[in-house]
Amino acid sequence: MFDIFKGQKGLTLFATILIIFYGIYYMPVDSFGMNAPIKMTLMVSSIVVMFFYSFKASKAVLIGVIYLLYQYIVASFHPESFRWSTYIYSILLVLTYVSFYNLIFIEKVFTIDHFINICKWFMMLYFVVCIIQQVLTLMGIGYFPLFNMMTNLDRGLGCQSLSMEPSTFGRFMLVFYYAYIKCCEYKRDEGPFTLSELFSGEHKWVTIRFLWMMLTMGSGTAFVCLILFSLYFVRWHNWYYIIPMLIICYGLIQELGIEQLDRATSTIEATTTFDKDAVIENDGSASARITPLLNSLTADFTKKETWFGYGIDSGIKDKYNRTMFHDYGFIHYIISLILCFSCAYNFWSLGTIFMFAGVGGGAGGNVQYLWALMMVMTCVKYFYKNRYNPEIYEEEEVSPLPTPVER
Repeated sequence: MFDIFKGQKGLTLFATILIIFYGIYYMPVDSFGMNAPIKMTLMVSSIVVMFFYSFKASKAVLIGVIYLLYQYIVASFHPESFRWSTYIYSILLVLTYVSFYNLIFIEKVFTIDHFINICKWFMMLYFVVCIIQQVLTLMGIGYFPLFNMMTNLDRGLGCQSLSMEPSTFGRFMLVFYYAYIKCCEYKRDEGPFTLSELFSGEHKWVTIRFLWMMLTMGSGTAFVCLILFSLYFVRWHNWYYIIPMLIICYGLIQELGIEQLDRATSTIEATTTFDKDAVIENDGSASARITPLLNSLTADFTKKETWFGYGIDSGIKDKYNRTMFHDYGFIHYIISLILCFSCAYNFWSLGTIFMFAGVGGGAGGNVQYLWALMMVMTCVKYFYKNRYNPEIYEEEEVSPLPTPVER
């Protein structure tokens, strides 16, 4: 059954299927973790493809093996909490990422035009479903499984599109739009885009669709993503007038009284105080993602548990006191950062800010969508490193993924 993936075109087809469907959550079928048949099929298939068609040495292979071996060792220090199902899921996540990395960096299955088309089509799919869900919401229909509406969100036009929830929806749109912009930037080789350029030519409708989704999905995380993305326009030669302009725009938009924006900005303000109690009081949902970062900054490094962890799933049991390295320790967290920066993120980039802010994916946990976002950032890193390689930037004769028609 895997013969279809033999050869360069076959591997390109598989990598395309993997990156698209690995970022789509059709909730009537998929749920979470190992109870997600679509994701499990993709992960097992990617591992089979790697072993049979792309089993080659790479940075991802080396660091991935170290990551898993060290994770097993420190988890074994706590046999009372060791769970094979959790560790096996870690193996699936890591090896799926390693397989994708090898397809991109070793097999070179994507040209930049093909990947740009993937980004545009992925966002288009999310946009179409978003509009359908919003129309159904306006009609008073809050439950429609066929279109991925499993719960009534009660957020006005708020929706989750093809994701599991609005906040994850926002993360995926941020990362795919960022990947689209960066790769278009590398392709033209003229430096970053201006705001006016993103609202003209071939980028206009991509940008308009992106903003519509981010502003109407009903997620405070989406507004955090927009605030972070605005840093794209800040440069050494213009910061002294761009930053004041962004602050003024932020102040004007805040006057609109958008609940999700108010919640997002108040959460950011609470975070800057480094007071986790203030963050929890402000937004209980967001605090589950922010308090681990704040706790990590004040972790007690004289305790062996800080270095080697408290055991599998210990962070779930103590979610407001956990650190970013609660389960497997600080050393394992460093290994995960080495994997991130060696394979997926350029350290001096906006993508790194996204990662540490919790909206740009990354390794270090058993959260599938974070690894999916990391795959997208891996492509961005690949095209950045090969931006002067004409073979990577030549257009395809026949693209299996046509460019969406812009109007």
